[in-house]
Amino acid sequence: MSAQQWIHCNLCNAQMANKDTKFYHLSCLDVLCRTCMGKTNRGTTCPVCNNSLRHFTELGSAMGRKEKMLYHSFPVGLYQMSYQTLLFQHKQRKRLVESILKTRESLKRLDELESEIKNQVAQTQRKYENLRNHRRSLQENMRHTVSSGGGESSNAPVSSVCSQTLGTIPQRRMSTLTPSVCPPNVNSAHLSEDIRSIPSIWQTV
Repeated sequence: MSAQQWIHCNLCNAQMANKDTKFYHLSCLDVLCRTCMGKTNRGTTCPVCNNSLRHFTELGSAMGRKEKMLYHSFPVGLYQMSYQTLLFQHKQRKRLVESILKTRESLKRLDELESEIKNQVAQTQRKYENLRNHRRSLQENMRHTVSSGGGESSNAPVSSVCSQTLGTIPQRRMSTLTPSVCPPNVNSAHLSEDIRSIPSIWQTV
């Protein structure tokens, strides 16, 4: 450790100019030269402040890190480094807080969306139940209408239509008619009369 001009014995004011002179750092933060260390009552009491001494260390490489910091030759550089360190840590903490707040806002928005979706699902279920009940009501009304309706329809209109159709078909082609031409409920007597009423001109075809 390089000698500093301001380092001196706090009891006799001897400066640390002579490298052969040893100085000691006391636990009470006082500095004594080797000569004045003989006045500490065997290293138990500081002759400057009269406080009890826990320990003392010779100025040099044997000093601890905290003690060396007190004798650093560039305290301004230490202040600048400390200031930069504080700025860096403050920026990191600020970013962390901003990230946490943003995450909380996102979670809050997700909770709101979840609530909206639940409400929409509930409304859809209610609409579905209403439509289902309406469908059941329509089915019941249809069954009631069918069960209370009239009997079978008359065969007369069907026979009339069939007679008109057969009146336009030649007699020789009657054998090729399929049963689907006339419904099964057509009266055979009406069918015979309709066949006899076919014009003679179609019989020569």
